[in-house]
Amino acid sequence: MPLVIFMRHGQAENNVSRILVGRHIESHLTSQGRQQVADAAKQLKSIPIDKIYASPVIRAVETAQIVCETLGMDYEIDERLYEIELGKLVGMNYEEVTTKYGDLFLRFYAEHDPVLDSFGVEPFSAVKQRVKNLLDDVLKKYEDSNVLMVTHLDPIKAALATLLDLKPEALYRWHIRNASLTVLKHESKIYSLSGVNVMAMHRYPND
Repeated sequence: MPLVIFMRHGQAENNVSRILVGRHIESHLTSQGRQQVADAAKQLKSIPIDKIYASPVIRAVETAQIVCETLGMDYEIDERLYEIELGKLVGMNYEEVTTKYGDLFLRFYAEHDPVLDSFGVEPFSAVKQRVKNLLDDVLKKYEDSNVLMVTHLDPIKAALATLLDLKPEALYRWHIRNASLTVLKHESKIYSLSGVNVMAMHRYPND
């Protein structure tokens, strides 16, 4: 059965500093992040990947470049894989935000929140819609092919939420590791979940 594999970008500078950079502030992969991606790319060599899409954000582009060097392929940018729009939260520290506004990121996965709306944060419902649109396109264009999508934490959570109808509390607790693989299968135009946070075995004790 054909696969759609979501890959989160490798560890980036903002993951270490805990700064919310969103779409527009450049944050490059760390040396550890580049190694994470190289390890994941070796795993991907075991199956034929027919198409690679990537978010336009630099940390995802750098991830896609490493994967493509290993697989001998090119990637295509697709804006539906974009990081969420964080609006006025960009540049703030994660702990600073949670201290000041409480469980803001939990509320992100629920319905529209007035505080998030005031900051100009993209609603999670909009993230789900663009990811669903991309998954629907893949079913039409690549029904017999394996597709890799290099993206960010919340677009991957959006795919999981679409498949599993997860509640906000479950989405909030479910962390998607850097450079991990989330594997979907599709058969007769229906997706099923085969794996989440798939990584090289040596990463599990510490990640």
